Amino acid sequence: MSAPAAILDGAAPTLELQHFALRSAGTAWATPLSLRSDARRLALVGDWEPLLQLLTGLAQAKSGSARILGCELDSAISRGVLGFAACDPELPASFTVSEYLRHAARLSHGSKSRAVHDAQRALDRYGLAELAKRKLSQLALYQRRALGIALSTLTAPAVVCLEAPLRGLDAPSAAYVARLCGEAGAHARVLLSCALPSSPSPERSLLDTCDELFVRQRGGQVTHGAPSSVFAAGARYSLTVRGPKIAAFSQALRDAGVALEPSAQAGSFSVELPAGESSSTDLLLDTALEHGLIVVELEPLLGV
Repeated sequence: MSAPAAILDGAAPTLELQHFALRSAGTAWATPLSLRSDARRLALVGDWEPLLQLLTGLAQAKSGSARILGCELDSAISRGVLGFAACDPELPASFTVSEYLRHAARLSHGSKSRAVHDAQRALDRYGLAELAKRKLSQLALYQRRALGIALSTLTAPAVVCLEAPLRGLDAPSAAYVARLCGEAGAHARVLLSCALPSSPSPERSLLDTCDELFVRQRGGQVTHGAPSSVFAAGARYSLTVRGPKIAAFSQALRDAGVALEPSAQAGSFSVELPAGESSSTDLLLDTALEHGLIVVELEPLLGV
């Protein structure tokens, strides 16, 4: 079942946040966020879990709006606009794979005969027919992820959201699930989430297939762009040091041409290395050592 045409705005962006802030289980986005993407394959990289919790009622909007194809995010599933594959949800152990898909389809539209058809189509589309009679309790992790993807596309929504589909998988299993992610995107827009990946890694390879990434880093800073630009080598880092001579350390770096922007946490900075031979992180590490400081964190800040 496709989402009713009256719900969808064909010109609306895949995802749009307007001055949006939320709260969930002790976590709040203090600074409202605005973003827009028309990408058919869009990835949310880093800490976006509170936004995805909005889909299942575990988070509430505090201000602003969040929309998928013009539909409010917190009603997108119930209105048939969005199909959601949560990462490792609890599953009814006694159900078989086929029973589970049929049950989910019937809940969405009420037709028993149509549910049988929808379930079989999903099994065939994702090559899961051999699992049809297997109990959900017997599925391996990668098979549960595959089932989640099949479930998210069961009633042909306009957008499918895949929460951390490769998390915790070994390389062969990740390659298998990534292929199914691609299949999910053949007939719908895809919104997927992922932790900040190492490179090379299956997660990085999956992100490279996306049209656009939004990377939410520590402190809430968001970088966006095509994978090639977001992951381009740069000279900006998040740096945290500990010790009594932070002021002298900061001045030494400035004298060396490093641009520092202190954060709210003492000893934490966003730094930009100067161009040329001194642009190595060795400059940061050596200067910290000279001042008797411990480097607690040194992570690249992504983006152009």
